[in-house]
Amino acid sequence: MTDTIHCEDLHRAVPAPRTDSTSSEVMPGEIDGLRTITHAVAPGTTVELANSAEEGRVYLFTSGRGRVDDGSTTHTIGEVALFAPRPGTMASVTATEALLFLELIVDLTPTDLAEFEQNEEKFPFFLSYSDCKTYRERIKSAKTVSRTLMPEHTFPRLCVGSVETTGDDRVAAHEHPMLEQLFLGLQDNECVVHADEATAAFGEGVLLHIPLGSRHGVEVHEPHRLHYIWIDLFRNREGMQWIVQEHIEES
Repeated sequence: MTDTIHCEDLHRAVPAPRTDSTSSEVMPGEIDGLRTITHAVAPGTTVELANSAEEGRVYLFTSGRGRVDDGSTTHTIGEVALFAPRPGTMASVTATEALLFLELIVDLTPTDLAEFEQNEEKFPFFLSYSDCKTYRERIKSAKTVSRTLMPEHTFPRLCVGSVETTGDDRVAAHEHPMLEQLFLGLQDNECVVHADEATAAFGEGVLLHIPLGSRHGVEVHEPHRLHYIWIDLFRNREGMQWIVQEHIEES
């Protein structure tokens, strides 16, 4: 049984005032094969994104404005957005307003690299929040809005989406031992996460690790909002069938 939920407030890594650009690894060693780095880019600044042929990278933009240049296309960032370049390729980010984003670095297996080659036409991948497809799920209420940011079988073993609702509401307790999961609190998120015997307050800008194999759920009470990104890292490609079975696409 779990008695601790690990989490970290990413806002602590943001310079104040935001006149410099900073990067900081958060929750190091929390999940095997996954690193998380929080970035704050000052207005008017361009940063080159790291690249490696043996690592997959996903960037989650959560605050601010700017653009991503992947070498052939410039993507505008004006809301929550996700960007995933092809491994080993160059890309850059420019901030027009102070820009905050989380970088996910996934260690790629030979099977993952082969899958990237098969899905080569899908990358670079960019999706803005307002363009996300929505889905339903049995563990959520009818008023809950669930979005898909990175669909299954696109990036090897990784899926990303979000959940949004208002209190009183909940995401019912459930478990999924075939995957590691992180939550990232979005603007105005203020709710409570339960995992087995553990409880944690979950706010805006907090990165939270759901203990592997735990039975967990989320509660929000009036007048507060529940609004977070979920990040699922599967052990293997076959595990993604859980997403296919549980998520009922709406649009």
